[in-house]
Amino acid sequence: MIPISLKLSGFLSYRDPVEVDFTGFDLACISGSNGAGKSSLLDAVTWALFGQARKRDDSLINLQSSAAEVAFVFSLENNLYRVQRSSPRGKTTLLEFQILDGGTWRTLSERTGRETQARIEQTLRLDYETFTNAAFFLQGKADQFTQQRPGDRKRILGSILGLEAWEDYRKRTAERRAALEAQVRGIDGRMAEIEAELAEEPARLDNLSRLESALDLLSATRKSAESALEGMRRAAASLGEQRKLVAALRSQLDRAQANLSALESRLEERQAESLTYADLLGRGKEIEAAYKSWQSARDGLARWDGLAGQFSQAEKRRSPLAEAIAVEKARLEQEGASLRGQYSGISEQLSVRGELHEQLEAAQQSLAEIEARLAEREALEKESQSAREKQAELKAENLALKAQMDEIKARIERLEVAKGATCPLCGQGLSPEHRQTTITQLNAEGKSLGDRHRANKAEMETLASQITNYQLLITQFATLDRDRLAASGKIAQLNAQLESLQKSVAEWEGKGGPRLKEIEDSLADGSFAAEARAQLAAVDAELKSLGYDPEAHDAARQAEAGQHAAEEEYRNLEKARAALAPLEREIKELKLQVEGQKSQVEEQQKEYDDLAAALAASESQAPDVATAERELFAVKEQENRLNQEVGAARQKVSVLDDLRARRTGLESGREALGIQIGRHKTLERAFGKDGVPALLIEQALPEIETKANEILDRLSNGSMSVRFATQAEYKDKKRDDLKETLDIQISDGAGLRDYEMYSGGEAFRVNFAIRLALSKVLAQRKGARLQTLVIDEGFGSQDEQGRQRLIEAINLVKGDFAKILVITHLNELKDAFPNRIEVEKTGRGSVVRVI
Repeated sequence: MIPISLKLSGFLSYRDPVEVDFTGFDLACISGSNGAGKSSLLDAVTWALFGQARKRDDSLINLQSSAAEVAFVFSLENNLYRVQRSSPRGKTTLLEFQILDGGTWRTLSERTGRETQARIEQTLRLDYETFTNAAFFLQGKADQFTQQRPGDRKRILGSILGLEAWEDYRKRTAERRAALEAQVRGIDGRMAEIEAELAEEPARLDNLSRLESALDLLSATRKSAESALEGMRRAAASLGEQRKLVAALRSQLDRAQANLSALESRLEERQAESLTYADLLGRGKEIEAAYKSWQSARDGLARWDGLAGQFSQAEKRRSPLAEAIAVEKARLEQEGASLRGQYSGISEQLSVRGELHEQLEAAQQSLAEIEARLAEREALEKESQSAREKQAELKAENLALKAQMDEIKARIERLEVAKGATCPLCGQGLSPEHRQTTITQLNAEGKSLGDRHRANKAEMETLASQITNYQLLITQFATLDRDRLAASGKIAQLNAQLESLQKSVAEWEGKGGPRLKEIEDSLADGSFAAEARAQLAAVDAELKSLGYDPEAHDAARQAEAGQHAAEEEYRNLEKARAALAPLEREIKELKLQVEGQKSQVEEQQKEYDDLAAALAASESQAPDVATAERELFAVKEQENRLNQEVGAARQKVSVLDDLRARRTGLESGREALGIQIGRHKTLERAFGKDGVPALLIEQALPEIETKANEILDRLSNGSMSVRFATQAEYKDKKRDDLKETLDIQISDGAGLRDYEMYSGGEAFRVNFAIRLALSKVLAQRKGARLQTLVIDEGFGSQDEQGRQRLIEAINLVKGDFAKILVITHLNELKDAFPNRIEVEKTGRGSVVRVI
């Protein structure tokens, strides 16, 4: 991976957009004062590629920006790629991955950000940890490997080489082995169950024989009970036929008795009817005379009914006319009353017209005063808003000043407590003069920022007091909007009342007054509804000529109604004369039928009593079929239960052969699982730390040692070399075995010594050589070509000669890399590099200049 260009804005100290072009050089240093933003350029690269940096995502956004945005273009295997990542404050991070295809950028992004990130890492063949370990020498990380205890170095080397996967393999193999062992335990449990069941074979056979014998005995008992029950049922059937015959005789007797009762009732009815007819015939002359009198009264009523019909027709024609006259009168009276009420209302309104004009003038004057006070309130609100905006600007500036003062304070504290000869800020030698000068400079800068902070705070307090006063004044105008609305409504209401009054007066003078005079005159002289009055007079004359008397008509109606019963008696008399002779013959025949039916009932009663007595005697000697059936049912249930028990016992005996076959199959499966468990145990040992990972480390160490010695030879002018020892003796001399370790032994002009015996510049050169060797080996093992090297380490621990050798070593290895970037704040090292990227911090954030 070779960087081509880097664009960033709103990222850490880079507030405004900044672009760095890497195409104009192969070797360059990134220089600038402490805190200028040099390392932030490297953070921008790792954040764009992997979404990770030395700081959390929350703090990557510049305090004065709403979003952090980085676009990184790099070359890989003759292709140009671009990664764009942006993180708006408080929102989801956006990621875009593209490739240059035919002069245009074609997207390689996947559906989700997670999938797109995986594709970037797949393209690079590096993840964040491998990338930073292989391509970046970050601050404080060069001795990450060498500063560990010898016993931990092998573990850390395995982590750097990515051997953690073998531990995953071991765990997964252990899980599979545990699952196989669980299967074996399950098989053992099932085999134990089978053995327990097979041990029950003699008891099961004995139980089956006993149950079969009991079943045979019970079957014989059941057959005997069935035979006896069958005989009882035949006897019960014969008794049932007797019951049916007795029931049939009882039914015949009931029907005969019912017929006799019906004949006797009919005879009584006919005899009573005969007496009624005889009474009517005795009053024959009287009934005929009453009938003739009723006919005469009926003829008189018919004549009055005719006159009443004619009178009713005329009355029907008279009613609508009288009603029309009354309706017209009521209408005129109502209209007149309405007009008089209207005139009364208008008169009342005219009496208050002057008062309405006075109220209108007062409301208009009040509205003018409210409008003037509203203008005054608007001016106060504008002044309050201006003060609030100024207060917000000062507050934002003080937040930024506070962050800068806290950073300066932390730097001063680090300088005050720093021990040794190395500056914790710049990495160069820390003399008392340098310490005091730096602290004085930082204090002055902090005081300047503090003065600005206090001045802003005082101005904010003044503004807060002004805002409070404005709010108090504005509060006094709180009801103005409601007052203005009330005044406007009052004016509109008064104008509407005056306009309505004027309109009502005009309408009354034009229409209402003349119409009221016309109605009063018409009611006084009776001139309304003239046509209906003429028609009513003609109908009254016609009614008078008919001579109809309602009282005489009512008397005739009552006379006819009083004699109406004579008609019914006359009809009954004629009916009696015609029916008396046939009725007497029917009564004689009914008497003969009653005597014959009584003889038949007596005969049937005697036959029924004889059969009922015989049935009772038979029932007293009948067998108990129900009890016999219950006993047989109980025997059958017991037989069924025994049948089920015999079937279950036979099943338990027959299943033993299946269990023997299953036992054989389980034994074979257990043996196969045992073989698999053994193989997985072997794999566990192979995947463990003493297995394949140890072999890989053993294979990698010679390669790392060779590359480290090549670099160290250049750095030490051939006076130093390094060797890795992977085993050492225990302090206990009685032990014959060796302990696992990873000692770093360095050979120089004074002999062979452990790494821990070196310090300062020599240790840094060893760190640099081993770190660079690890980077090359790691990149090769990941399948990636290490084309870019970034060194973000202080050179303060090196003397002038050591620094020169490091620079020479960098120049010697630059042929192995397409791009090398060295970050330093030492002015004396700037001129040692052919190209420089100058980083400077301004009031608008960090800026970059390529020289």
